[in-house]
Amino acid sequence: MSLVGAVFLVVGFVALARVCALVERSKRVVVLAKQSLQSISNPDLDDDAREKALQRYAKELFFLFFAISLGSLTALGLPAGVVWLLDRAGLMSFESVVTVALSWRFLLSTTLIFTIFLAVYRKR
Repeated sequence: MSLVGAVFLVVGFVALARVCALVERSKRVVVLAKQSLQSISNPDLDDDAREKALQRYAKELFFLFFAISLGSLTALGLPAGVVWLLDRAGLMSFESVVTVALSWRFLLSTTLIFTIFLAVYRKR
């Protein structure tokens, strides 16, 4: 039963991370950081234009910080909360699920399965 709970944690996290667009938002942070650096070093912009651009980037980065933080808490918290509730109901041991989920065998096997899945998915 602990293995089922550990798989649920991983699948739940991946599904919720996708729903919360965590990867896309993280990529957007990198793009904004690069644009900010380009604005700072752009000789065609005067100080006012730089300031406006940087303020715009800062506002979006601030929003992304909260969106990524909330999305991460959701992606981690909901599956863990379900397992915790099942533990409280006596149907599953939260401690055993976490032990299995953090074991090197489980981490290695889920990484391999996920890598194979991505390779097959990207070829299509």
